[in-house]
Amino acid sequence: MTFMKALSSRTAALLALATFLVLNSSAPARACAACYGDTSGSQQGIAATWGIFAMVIIMFVMLGAVAAFGFYLRYRAMHPLPDYDELLSETNAQPKPGTSL
Repeated sequence: MTFMKALSSRTAALLALATFLVLNSSAPARACAACYGDTSGSQQGIAATWGIFAMVIIMFVMLGAVAAFGFYLRYRAMHPLPDYDELLSETNAQPKPGTSL
């Protein structure tokens, strides 16, 4: 049996099992009041609102950090540092590599 046939038969079996379990579950879904839409002024609804707000703020901070790093890389690509020998020729206080004091 090849790997692809084994993988496809395993995937088909898992899909059939998931379909069977979903269709044969007669109990209602157990969810909180927020999932059913009844959050008018409840403590749980207020806490969920603040949690979502905090996650959105964290997401924007992280995306901003990635964008800032991208801009920094763009700036460094457009303004590369000078060569090492050129830096040494600008400052006479440091000896060139390979020479004695």
